[in-house]
Amino acid sequence: MNPAFKGLFDPNKADCFDQLFEKLDCSARTIQNKLFEGCDFKDCNFDNASLLNCRFIDCEFAHCTLNTIVLTNSMFSDIVFDNSKLMGVNWALAKWSQIKLSGLINFYSCNISHSGFFGLNLSEINIQECKVHDVDFREADLSRSNLTNSDFYQSSFVRTKLVAADFSGAVNYNIDIRINDVKKAVFTFPDAINLLQHFEIQINGLPTSHF
Repeated sequence: MNPAFKGLFDPNKADCFDQLFEKLDCSARTIQNKLFEGCDFKDCNFDNASLLNCRFIDCEFAHCTLNTIVLTNSMFSDIVFDNSKLMGVNWALAKWSQIKLSGLINFYSCNISHSGFFGLNLSEINIQECKVHDVDFREADLSRSNLTNSDFYQSSFVRTKLVAADFSGAVNYNIDIRINDVKKAVFTFPDAINLLQHFEIQINGLPTSHF
């Protein structure tokens, strides 16, 4: 076994700086008490793994799978997930700074379906060109976020702060504008018509498929 790989699972080993990890199989393993700074993970498998009390700073995960990963008390700052799968992740288990810093986590062309961001302050987050099915955004702060070209089928927005959020090109969102803050948010026709579905109104001339 590669010594760097073996050291990932030893909480007494040194932290990792500016390292490249490729094609690691960390599925169902536990990584704890580690600092990863400036590291790149490519084609790695973290399915069902547990990250306990870890810190990730300025790292990128490309073409990785992290489905149902457990993030207990782990911290993230300036993290990019690109073309990766992160289904069934409860992000509320992670440790979030009391002082909000922009760009904590960013998703590009990822599948983050069936995950939870309940109550989290994620202003300015990027969720671009992602599959976002059945995701819990209740009471989260997504202000000034870039959510363009993503599919929000059956995702939950309740008392969610969406001020100046950009939904351009996004589809299948169900947002009740009576209970969510959407001031200065950007939406694209024709999917923007879905914002009216919670009102008892009739709009003539629209295809019935919008409601």
